[in-house]
Order: sequence, then structure tokens, then C-alpha cells
Amino acid sequence: MRTRNLSNFFASLLMLSLLLFVSQIQAQSSLAYGPRAKSMAGAGVANVENSIWGNTNPGGQVFLGQKLGIGIEVAMPNASYMVAGEPTEFEQTQSSMWPLGLSTGQVEAENKILVIPQIGFNMSLDDNQSIGISIYGNANRGREYATKTYYSPVIADFGSSEGFINPMGTVTSPTFMQLNQYFAALSYSRKFGDKLGIGLSVVGAWQSFSAGGLEAFGTLHYSEFPNELTNNETANSFGVGGKLGVQWNVSEKFQAGVAFRTKLFMSKMDEYKGLISESGKLDIPSEWSLGLVYHPFDRFLMAFDVNRICHSGVPAWGLAMKQSETISLGGENGGGFGRKDQVNYKFGIQYSIPKWQFRAGYQYSDMTIVGSEFLLNMMMPDVITDHISFGFTRDLGEQSISFAVVKGMKKTYTGINIMDNAQFIDLSAENLLFEVAVEF
Repeated sequence: MRTRNLSNFFASLLMLSLLLFVSQIQAQSSLAYGPRAKSMAGAGVANVENSIWGNTNPGGQVFLGQKLGIGIEVAMPNASYMVAGEPTEFEQTQSSMWPLGLSTGQVEAENKILVIPQIGFNMSLDDNQSIGISIYGNANRGREYATKTYYSPVIADFGSSEGFINPMGTVTSPTFMQLNQYFAALSYSRKFGDKLGIGLSVVGAWQSFSAGGLEAFGTLHYSEFPNELTNNETANSFGVGGKLGVQWNVSEKFQAGVAFRTKLFMSKMDEYKGLISESGKLDIPSEWSLGLVYHPFDRFLMAFDVNRICHSGVPAWGLAMKQSETISLGGENGGGFGRKDQVNYKFGIQYSIPKWQFRAGYQYSDMTIVGSEFLLNMMMPDVITDHISFGFTRDLGEQSISFAVVKGMKKTYTGINIMDNAQFIDLSAENLLFEVAVEF
């Protein structure tokens, strides 16, 4: 009877979370999921407590028993860009290669609060097997600027004349990209002996994308499909991949974990095949993680993780904007965001007293955007390299409540405008997020 009641309770909560999920959540995260992991800056691939969110390490779920967790994250990102250097003056007859010199000055992104529900459920099948379901998402990666970002005042000043139509055309505002990613993982975990757990997950993904204010790339002939470049309806794509996780409880003092998630192979977004490489195919990069947990004494643990996000395996993310000495967006062979693979180093600590666990963490991430690729990445300024975090869990009988706060420290980096080398672009970003979850 207790199992049936729990199943009914879970089904109701799952339906509610799905409704919340579809209606509210927004965009691969290096901070992991759930407040236990976030309060340790994402360290936790070897920490069985964090595996309730099956995306972390499905190999650890078999050690959890029957658990249900529901969480909600509130993120407050901030970003801006600054263009320095006057746009290049040039003759109208040089129209075979129009430089896109931008208006100078600093522009702040529109600030939006993102609300992101998550749910994780783990159920033991017997002493050696478990299954789990996780539904989760990442904060929206794109930004919106209330201005005409990709607009050249030099070209606009030429004016139209007989036999010449100014190619600047109509450029709209705001300028934005919005990339939302949603995931669901179904996991199976099996115990081998008393110390080793191996898990497999099927990971499904739903991605939505929209962009506006990019007309100049079309009118200046930098897109293969200018009608499928910007200001179209929101595009959706669906895909699937897999994840393998191993949890090894080496001794009372050491735990080790490893997890690998394949690339998520997504369907094409035809509405933006003039912007996204491979004619609109925006796959989600593969990633792997290694982790170690050390318990120097009973109440204290330290966790260290290394995580790599493999942008180079996805043309839309890894290819440079300029291919074969020319800039061409979209189509089968168009350029991308030019990002290098990102390695994230995470360290977290936890101290326990009766009914309480207190945590803190720090994460350092390699800069993934290279200096020559700042122009397109202005819309997704992922330049934060340092995160600090704090949090706690309070046990309430058979339930517990966990809380985390993470600060992405403000970073500013300088690159060039690849379409006008006389200009430099500063990208700045910071973030603050809170997450709370209840576990049963």
C-alpha cells in the first residue's frame, strides 16, 4: 500500500512538474543540477548524494534507495558589450566585401529573471538495481539588447542612388538570440558487489531557438539563406543521446566517479538554416566528468571534479565564423560560434552536524570564446570563468530541504570585430542564482 501511495504521489508531482517545465523553464551547464551539487560549485560526480538528479552520474543512483526531489532555480544573469574604435571608412565600390563596422559605445543587456523547475526520482527495484527519472533545464544562454547591434553607420550613410541600393536595408531592434534547452533522462543503475555501481541513461532533449536584428548578415551577403536568418518564428528541435556513469566507493575515505554523455543528436531547425551551420543543425555537445571524494574524517568531505564540454564536435559551436577566408553563415558549410572545448575544474567541501550539512565550493572554467570570434558571441557572452557557492541541507525526519546560492564573478574580455579589424569588442557577464529543493 505504501508503494502504491508513493507511486500515485510521484505521478501527480511529475505531471505538475511537467506543466511547470513546459511553461517556464529556459538553456549545457557546468554547475550540475540540484542544490546539493550547486552549493559545491558543481562538484559531485563521485558523491552519491548528488546523483538523484540522474544527469550527474547514473552509476551512483543504485546506492540512493527510494528518493524524490523537487527543486526550483532562480537565475539573474547580467551582460553587456562595448565597441571601441571608429568603424572603417571605405569606398562604395568595395562592395564585394562589405565591412560591418558597428556603432561604438557600451550597451547593457535586458535583465531577465529566469525560473527553472527541476525534478528527480529514484526507485529501487531490489537490493542491486534501481531506475530513475530526471527532468531539468539550463538558464537561457542568449541575451537581448534594445538596440541595432549589427548595424553599420558607415554603410547606412551611403544612401541609394541610380543603379545602387544601399545594402544596409532595414535592421530591426532589439537584437537578440534565445536558446532554451530542456532535458529528460531515464536511468538504470546496477550494483556490482557492495562498492561499484554502473548506470546508463537515455537522455532526451528539446531545444528552442529564436533570433532577431541580424538582417545585416543577409543584406550584405554573408548568409546562404537570408530569409531563414533572423526574425522568424521560434524554431524547435528534438534529439536523443546516452550517458554512462560509474560510481566506485573505494573505501570509507574515498569515492570515485566517472560519467560520459554522448552528443545529443538534434533535428534541424529550418527556420534558422541561414544562421546555424549544417542548415540549422544545433547538436548539443558531448561532455565527460571525472570526480573524487575524500573523507578525512566522518563529518567532513572534499570533492574535486574535472569536466570537459566538447564544442569541437559540433560544427555550429566549434567552427570559426570565417571559413575558407570568407564569412558565410548557415547552409551546410557555414561558420559557427568558433568556441574551443571548455574544461571546468570544481572543488567543494561539506561539513555535517546532526540534521545539517553545510557546503561551499569554487569552480574555475577555461575561457571558451576565442578573441577572433566575439562578433557572433555578443549574443551569447559566456565569459564567466569563476564561480563561488554556498549552501546547506536540513534534515526534517524522512524529508530534507536544501538551498544553494552561486555567484558567477563578473568578467570582461576583449576580442576583435572580425568584420572590421579596426574595432575591438569587450564582453562582460556576471550571474547570481539561487536554488532550493525538497527531497522525500
